[in-house]
Amino acid sequence: MAEDLEKKMEPEISEAVDKAQEIIEEKAAEEAEELAKETAEAVKDAAETVAEATAVAAISSKEAEAAAKAAKKAEAQAAKDAAKAEAKAQKDAEKLKAAQAKADAKIEKKKQKIAAQQALLDACPPQYRPVSTSKYFWLAFLSAIPVIGFIATLILSVAGRNRNIKNFERAILAYYIIAFVICLIAIIVIGICLPAGTRDSLLLGFSTIINSISFG
Repeated sequence: MAEDLEKKMEPEISEAVDKAQEIIEEKAAEEAEELAKETAEAVKDAAETVAEATAVAAISSKEAEAAAKAAKKAEAQAAKDAAKAEAKAQKDAEKLKAAQAKADAKIEKKKQKIAAQQALLDACPPQYRPVSTSKYFWLAFLSAIPVIGFIATLILSVAGRNRNIKNFERAILAYYIIAFVICLIAIIVIGICLPAGTRDSLLLGFSTIINSISFG
């Protein structure tokens, strides 16, 4: 009887097993399909991420290349500017050196000239040594003083030690003599030819002019 029951239940059990297997296979297919979809989405996301990373890397590479070019250009410009500055500094140094050499040569030439003049002065006898401009000025000032100047001029033109001073004082003495002769001739002409009133006026005028003139 049990065997008959098993035989009767075999089709149902087999059918239930088949249904369970179908359900399991359907669920497995659904799960496999969902897993495939998730895997596809993950692969897609990974591909997008890789593409974005590649784009960023490309942009970074371009930026790095541009930065490298800019740095290289700046370095070349800096080297060029440094070379220009060095050339200018060298040129200025050469100019300064040439100017210094020229100034030193000029100073040396002046020293040699002064030394040569001093050698000539030392070799010149005392009576023929040159006289400075200031000394000539004060001699002329002394000679312009009334009476005292004439006496000093007369003494120096005769008894002076230096020939240059003696000649200078003789020239002033000649000036005095010429002026005295001209005044004497003028007085004689005025005294003979002019009336008394005019003569007195002219003599007064001559006297004023002579007193106002000083030799300098």
